[in-house]
Amino acid sequence: MRERNWGLIGLALLALLAAGCDRVPRDGPVAATTQAVAEPEVEVETAALRRGTLTQQLWAPGSVVARRESQIGTEVAGRLVRVYVTQGDRVDAGAPLFEVDPTPYEMALRQAEAGLDVGRAEVKQLEADVERARTLRRQKVVAEQDIERLTTNLAVARARLRQTEEAVALARHNLERTLVRAPFAGSVAARLADEGTTALVQPQTIVVVLQETAELEARASIAESQMGLVQVGDPALVRIEGVPEPVHTHVSSVSDSIDKATRTYLVKMPVPNPDRAIKAGVFAHVEIDPAARAEALLAPREALRVEEGRTRLLVVRDGRVEALPVELGMFAEQEAEIVSGADGSERIVVGDTARTIAPGMRVRPKPAAGGAS
Repeated sequence: MRERNWGLIGLALLALLAAGCDRVPRDGPVAATTQAVAEPEVEVETAALRRGTLTQQLWAPGSVVARRESQIGTEVAGRLVRVYVTQGDRVDAGAPLFEVDPTPYEMALRQAEAGLDVGRAEVKQLEADVERARTLRRQKVVAEQDIERLTTNLAVARARLRQTEEAVALARHNLERTLVRAPFAGSVAARLADEGTTALVQPQTIVVVLQETAELEARASIAESQMGLVQVGDPALVRIEGVPEPVHTHVSSVSDSIDKATRTYLVKMPVPNPDRAIKAGVFAHVEIDPAARAEALLAPREALRVEEGRTRLLVVRDGRVEALPVELGMFAEQEAEIVSGADGSERIVVGDTARTIAPGMRVRPKPAAGGAS
């Protein structure tokens, strides 16, 4: 009985094994394992880069300042006897601003001129002595050494005369500098000294601050990311606080250096101000229209990814996503200019998946409307 039971159990086990073998796929256990770990594909929307014309308007806060501002002090020391202007005055180029007491410099000029008279008389006398000595030498009355001595004395007298002439010119120059005139037409921004002040040369006493106001200058700082966009001559619009109409102007200067603190570069624009209605120092809003870029290689802005300080596009190659580093130029609302890194033949990932998909993943381009891929 026991042997019969063990036989029945063995037959049952064989039947179970046979049933299990019937469930194994025809391709075998290796094919089943491969199907279990197959890499998934992500459906993505793709687009091609395009060539087109791109324009971009730049906005930046700025200020309107005097194109020239001079702190005018004395070139000669002395007591201020007259200050002709006060703060807010408008002056023409060459107008008198202030005067240092000229009396000491008039005396110095007269003294130098007197020395010049003495020098001229001395030279004249020595020239006559040399001429008489040469006549007597031909008569063998004087020795050759006497003529040589007189000739040397004449050369020294002529050198002293040249020194005296320079002393007179310097004295006259100093006297002229006692009256200080405006180097350009402008407005007096500040009067810093009054009559009776002892003006010094070192350190220089600043008496008047003069600003050129007939033509002002708008200045704006542009981010270094837009470094290659602004060029001299680009049209610009300056909107000024308190002025109803914007000022149409152009870019006159673009700085060649980047400010290390703000990471910006300076742009300047002339602002005509013939009626002096605009005050220097007023806040302004600047709009610059860089020249349009024709035949620019353009990519949708939604396709751009910035990672680790680099800008990349995701392109589809051989069924996988690759990150393509690119350099950007101008920006528009929906597109950006690709300056380098792409040649236009790439198929790039766009849409929501462009922000979430990772490089290296397998992808399947999403069929376009109408059945075309």
